[in-house]
Amino acid sequence: MPEDAATTDDTGIETVDVVIVGAGPTGLTAAQLCAQRGLRAIVLERREGPQRAPAAHVVNARSFEIWRQAGVDMDALLAAAQSPEEAGRALWVTRLGGEVIGSLPFEHQGDDMLAITPTPLRNLSQHRLEPLLLAGIEDVRHQHRWVGAQQHDDHVIVEIESPEGTSRVRASYLLAADGAGSRVRGWLGIEPIGPASIQTFVMVHIAADLTDLIAPDLGVLHFVIDPASGGTFVCHGLRTEWVYMSPFDPETDPVESFNEARCRAMVLAAMEREVPFEILGTSTWNMSAQIAERYRDGRVFLIGDAAHRFPPTGGLGLNTGVADVHNLIWKIAAVEAGWAPASILDTYEAERRPVAQFNSDQSLINAFKLIEIPIALGVSEDLEASVAAMHDTLADPVRRAVVEAAIANQAIHFDLLGLQLGHSYSGELVVGDGTEAVVLEEPARDFVPTSRPGGRLPHAWLPDGRSTLDLIAPDALTVLVAAGSTGPVPDTTIPLQVVEVPMAVWSGAFAVDPDVCLLVRPDQHIAFRGPVAEVSAALRAMFGTDADR
Repeated sequence: MPEDAATTDDTGIETVDVVIVGAGPTGLTAAQLCAQRGLRAIVLERREGPQRAPAAHVVNARSFEIWRQAGVDMDALLAAAQSPEEAGRALWVTRLGGEVIGSLPFEHQGDDMLAITPTPLRNLSQHRLEPLLLAGIEDVRHQHRWVGAQQHDDHVIVEIESPEGTSRVRASYLLAADGAGSRVRGWLGIEPIGPASIQTFVMVHIAADLTDLIAPDLGVLHFVIDPASGGTFVCHGLRTEWVYMSPFDPETDPVESFNEARCRAMVLAAMEREVPFEILGTSTWNMSAQIAERYRDGRVFLIGDAAHRFPPTGGLGLNTGVADVHNLIWKIAAVEAGWAPASILDTYEAERRPVAQFNSDQSLINAFKLIEIPIALGVSEDLEASVAAMHDTLADPVRRAVVEAAIANQAIHFDLLGLQLGHSYSGELVVGDGTEAVVLEEPARDFVPTSRPGGRLPHAWLPDGRSTLDLIAPDALTVLVAAGSTGPVPDTTIPLQVVEVPMAVWSGAFAVDPDVCLLVRPDQHIAFRGPVAEVSAALRAMFGTDADR
């Protein structure tokens, strides 16, 4: 363990700033952000190492922006992601490699997105992502299991079980990134609100090169519409590995019946012709839509899947967790550094829980909209009749057009730029300027960059090749001003970084007058827009009356 990762108190117990339970993408992002902000953190993970099987795979622009700010190796992330050419579409097929009934683009992966974000969406599977997020994190303890904790006014004592025995760590904060079945959440008695099981799926992870089977109809998702073998193939590597998911009812179809032979037969039945493959593993999971009733208990915070679970329709779970910790860690760091009151930690739930609710609602809309396709095909509980109805429907041009329209109606499922970049905060850490937010017809899909307080700072390219997002300090507030147009920035106890922005970028990307400044939080969200002379008042509103020196 690095010498500066932890210290010991007078009783000999190990002492850190933050204990993070769970080394998934959310927990590892939290650790990256803690390290960047000078917080001593350890990560406890009960697994032996990083995720081995594919799980989440959609990584949106905002998550990449956050990792970019955290100093993660972006070249490595992009090299590990699938190319838009191979993973840029979702297709509905009779069987994998069979007739394509319809397809939709997985939007926002092209170079045209570089005008809106420096890091467009990619499909990057979690088991490839986690090792890259591990790089540079000094203290991740695999095979270390959280078993309990005791909260005190100014610290938490965390109890740990590992192959070496039991131990305790004293931390200022405990972050629960231990997933949907969070034991930390259970210990706190915090209830998840919403349906725990909407549908149950079996997942078969296979190693295979399916290029010849599906070419030229490449894509990341292949929905099989044949009722006899209905399921979804997820491409995690065109030439290497795939996942096949199929719904089942555990009350009538026991989980233990899904042995390797049965799973192999299921995969083969969903293919147009037999292709060699190796089964790497099988598992089952429940699709749910739950949000924790609260995100905080004293010095313990829920993050990621411990705080919220969504249907996978939209790929919002991982991305929401990454944004959770981007919101939280700068606040913890500010409190520990002494320049912000502890009360700002209450804004974590106030700002992030509504985002989770919005994302959950959209994920449910996406999931339920998918039902339109089997309805158009005439699928019923009678399997033999359903197969016949599908063939009859596809052979009839009029009825087939209804199916194609139902597929086209799924477009928003793969077009959620508003959810990627459009969330705006309000409350104590945002000083409004009296302007009204733009009303969007489809806020989950539509996105209009804006410098209005609460929103993410608009991205634009600077002459030196950086993004405007790269100007934002991770450990201080940033005052952005138009080049050559500012007066003196007030002297305060709050750490401020002042950055001049070229006038062309200022008027183009931010669309505000040169005599206005933008005060931007470390999470790249705008806190205040107005004259430089009013920055001091804005800081007092955000952090208290002691902001002036």
